[in-house]
Amino acid sequence: MVPTTLSDGFLLALETHMRRHDQGRHLAATVIELDSPPALGVLERAAECLGQRHPLLHAHIRRGADCIAAWHPGSPASLPVRHHPTGDGDLTGLVTRLLRECRIDILQPGPNLELHLATKQDGSAALILIWPHLLFDAVGIDLLLEEFDSPDKSRRQAWGETAPLPGPSQAWKLAKPMVEEMRTFPAWRIRSGHQSRTAGPPAFRLLRFTRAESTLIRHKMNSTAGELLLLPYFAAVAARAVKSVISTRHPREETALLLSLPVQRISDPTKRPLFQNHMTAWSLLLTHEELADLPGATRSLFKKYGSFLRRKLPAAMDALMALMHRCPSRLYLKPASFYLKGEICSLFHSHTGTFPSRVRSVLGCAITHAYHLPTVSSPPGIGIFFSEYDGQIAATLSWRDLSLHSGEIDALEAQLRHDLGLDQTPSPVPTQP
Repeated sequence: MVPTTLSDGFLLALETHMRRHDQGRHLAATVIELDSPPALGVLERAAECLGQRHPLLHAHIRRGADCIAAWHPGSPASLPVRHHPTGDGDLTGLVTRLLRECRIDILQPGPNLELHLATKQDGSAALILIWPHLLFDAVGIDLLLEEFDSPDKSRRQAWGETAPLPGPSQAWKLAKPMVEEMRTFPAWRIRSGHQSRTAGPPAFRLLRFTRAESTLIRHKMNSTAGELLLLPYFAAVAARAVKSVISTRHPREETALLLSLPVQRISDPTKRPLFQNHMTAWSLLLTHEELADLPGATRSLFKKYGSFLRRKLPAAMDALMALMHRCPSRLYLKPASFYLKGEICSLFHSHTGTFPSRVRSVLGCAITHAYHLPTVSSPPGIGIFFSEYDGQIAATLSWRDLSLHSGEIDALEAQLRHDLGLDQTPSPVPTQP
């Protein structure tokens, strides 16, 4: 039995919310583009080794007598492998179908990782990993790729954060500053891409920037914010893109956005366990005025980061998550929903950085590009995620069908490209047809 982490508790609640509202499961995909396809036998042997090596790849979640959700490892077995001959176009259509058809279920015994090999007519290929967000995050997938070429089948323990939780009274005392912070949010009327109607299946748009475009993006970032402000800069870009959509929907309101940004607790990737999520969510609010221009939004986010640290809110957030860790999943999000009038946050955002960080080939084939396609829930209904491989930046726009229409997605992309320094004038957001 492997206890869940504090951030796993939130993700279990999010998955419960998605299931109750017919939004499927909280899954993600990672696409590793290769210069050529590995031999199918080689991939199958790697799938067998990984499945034998890590019992958590066949584990499922159950709550114990202490109400803490824990992973119960299953019997070691090979991971499922499927082959998909495809054309030479965008892979997001295939990935969307795989995520919609995926049978991974963290509440039932069975494999928690699917391997799909897509081969293209031009001789290149892509290894597509489908995984549950409750067991992995982007850092964990990064570490997993390092193990693909290992023939070692010996069992390994690759999880962490099993320290005892503080008692409820102690946790409440420590968490109170974060609760007080949350009580200030309703006055700003937080909004997201969530619509009152039922959300549809996950959908994606991948923005692959060329090396020349990536150079332009970095140049504007350095001239606007500097390398030290990378995370606030891209978060501000994402927030302003979402604001452009929400402002069109509600033109008479001054739009404020609430960002819930993941910050890894373990800064050294070499000390980071492969499995589970190990992060704290920093809830930062940007007002209408702070979002007026990109430099101002970036500076505001950076200052709020500093304020969050000075007021010791990361520790308070951890304590709040520890307090909620014992709470039934369907009740976990109730306080946030109550304070935010039905919302969770305005968007999901992260910047993975260089990915994969140390791997340049998988199963003897050179990696040409790599990126993540995470699914999101509604609310908030929108996610914007950045990563970079070998000097090329990629951005994934992730949403739920019926949360945004095609014109809003086009406008979201146009605003992103404008703020990233690639287009001069963003397109106006069309109204719902």
